[in-house]
Amino acid sequence: MATMAQEIALMKKDIETLGEDVKEINDKLDRLMIKLLDPDEGLVVRVNKNTERLDERDKNLAGWMRDVRDFHYMKKWKSTVTKALWGLYAAVVGYIVKLIFW
Repeated sequence: MATMAQEIALMKKDIETLGEDVKEINDKLDRLMIKLLDPDEGLVVRVNKNTERLDERDKNLAGWMRDVRDFHYMKKWKSTVTKALWGLYAAVVGYIVKLIFW
């Protein structure tokens, strides 16, 4: 009979421990829900802000790509003008040398 009383006492202790664990899990779950659903800093708000930012980026992407294309055209034009100026400088120096020595 003593073993039966001991087993019941042990089961009662286990049930109390289990109840404390459930309360702790509920507290953690509550904190997690607050972090997820907080209207100012929650995960849902961050995801929505990120989605809005991506939508805005997609709207402006065509303009940015046009600007990048224009930039590459400008670089190509600058390269061509630089080559032409070097040719012009060489011609001017050659003409000056011709005037001096002939």
